[in-house]
Parts: sequence; C-alpha cells; structure tokens
Amino acid sequence: MVDPPIVLLTDFGTRDHFVSAMKGVILSINSDATIVDVTHEVPKFDVWTGGFLLYNAAQFFPSGSIFVAVVDPEVGKRRKIVLLRTRDGKYFIAPDNGILTFIFKMIGAEWVREVKNRKLMMDEISPSFHGRDIMAPVAAHLSRGAKPEIVGPLLKRIRLLPVRKPERSGRSIRGQVWHVDDFGNLITNIDMNFVGGIRGGKINVCLPEKEFTAVLGKTFGDVRRGEIVAYMGSSGLLEIAKNRGNLALEARVKTGQEIIIRW
Repeated sequence: MVDPPIVLLTDFGTRDHFVSAMKGVILSINSDATIVDVTHEVPKFDVWTGGFLLYNAAQFFPSGSIFVAVVDPEVGKRRKIVLLRTRDGKYFIAPDNGILTFIFKMIGAEWVREVKNRKLMMDEISPSFHGRDIMAPVAAHLSRGAKPEIVGPLLKRIRLLPVRKPERSGRSIRGQVWHVDDFGNLITNIDMNFVGGIRGGKINVCLPEKEFTAVLGKTFGDVRRGEIVAYMGSSGLLEIAKNRGNLALEARVKTGQEIIIRW
C-alpha cells in the first residue's frame, strides 16, 4: 500500500533552508514519503491567505493526504498545534491560529486534536521552528501508519477567522473578498448559487475605497485591455479582474474586506 502524500504550505520562501530542513526530517522518519509543495510563498505572517490557498489545493488531493501548514507568527507562544481530520478523510497539522478556517467551514471537521505526544516530535524542539521539530515529524509518523488518536486529546473548538457567507437582498449581494491573487484579481465568497440570478450584462461593484462597473463574462478576453470583467473562476467563486491590469492595487483592496454587487 502506498503511503499517503505529505503536502506542505508555508510562508518560509525558498531562499533559506527551512523547507529543506522540514523535508529532511520527514524523510529521516519515512524514507518512502511522497512530499508535495502547495507553495512556500504565502505572504509573511498572512494566515488568511495561507488558509485560503490551503483549502483550494486540498480539494484535489486524495483521502488520507496529510497537510502541514506553517504560517505561524505566534511560534513559541502558548498557541496550540492541532491535527484536524476532515469529513472526507484528510489530515491537517497546523498552528491553532485560524489558518484552518476555510478547511473547517468549507469542508468540515470530523474531529480536532491537540498535538501533545512528545514521542512523535524531535528530541530537541526549537521555540522558533515548530514546523521542523513538531509538525514535520508528526506528519511523517502518521504517513507511516501511526494512529491519529495517539497524537493528543480531542479539542472542542479551534480559532477561526471572521470568514462570512454572502447575503442577498433584492438586486444586491453583500459579500467578502476572500483572496487577492498575484495578478491583482479579486476572488470573492460569492458562488454560482448567488450569481445565477443576476440579469443583464453588467454589474456595479462597491468596495471600501472604489466603485466601478464590471462586464459579466466568462474570462479576461471578454473585455478590452484595461476594462473590468466579473466571471466565475476556477475556484467556483465570483472573481473580478482588470484585463492586463492589477485591480486590487488600483482599488486598494485587502482580503476580508466587504464587497457589494448590484445590478
């Protein structure tokens, strides 16, 4: 039987040795481990973005996959490290700082445990590198067949970010910007259930510092260069983009901000 993949997401970047050290720990425990990188370019300390990227990648991995998410501005403090099992049988090891919010709310948790079993960790634990000394070895032991129950006690709750659901009223939808990608496109929390009722070829978009009109389309090429288009993106969520421009930069948009769509 093939061991489940171990999937890494961090804000470490690739300039330093941090990611390689984590992989070395994993391979020292399970030399047959398959290690996959989601990204190591999460903006520094940006738990929200890390959580959104984690959720969007996790949907496409098989049941049994083990994810390690290290965006940990509170490393060495009293925050817990947790192991979450989703309803579709995937495992997530991460600091209890909200990074598992999208996983918890969009996929659902079967249970959450606090990582406490010292035998599953490195002999010496650096207070500034729990990704290497706690999370990586726990993932490696799980990939070799260690029972999740031995990791630690069950938890009743974890920390969650203020992620909201969209609300519709008449001819408007009140939503939230969930992500800004590298192109400056806005990914909202508005799915097809809300967008399907929109009539007409254009919508009015209201952001905290900007208001504009967007053409309803299927992709960027549906508008001329410099024009704004709203379309259902590959995540199944409404995205708003400026063709060959950076809309987020121009509109000074940040994740978590409110967005209102009218038509």
